[in-house]
Amino acid sequence: MEFGSDVEMQKLTSEAREFFEKILYDEEPIFASDEATIFDVSTSSAEELSERCTKYYGKAVSLDDLKQPLWKLLRRLHEGRSGIAGQGG
Repeated sequence: MEFGSDVEMQKLTSEAREFFEKILYDEEPIFASDEATIFDVSTSSAEELSERCTKYYGKAVSLDDLKQPLWKLLRRLHEGRSGIAGQGG
């Protein structure tokens, strides 16, 4: 079995770890290549994933956002964050 490249995902290791702990807390993704979307590593519904992301990151997440490669979604969710989780609301 050959896995796809994960160069971009490797650049976001801490962001991915946080995402898996806080958003996909009831699942255990093993590997996410650069081509993988959230639907490749999660069995949750789009609505559930959008709700979890919006609640945790404080940013609206659309179906189009969820369909893009996971590393792009992670970058979008972390844009403008100061590195302090849980601020606001």
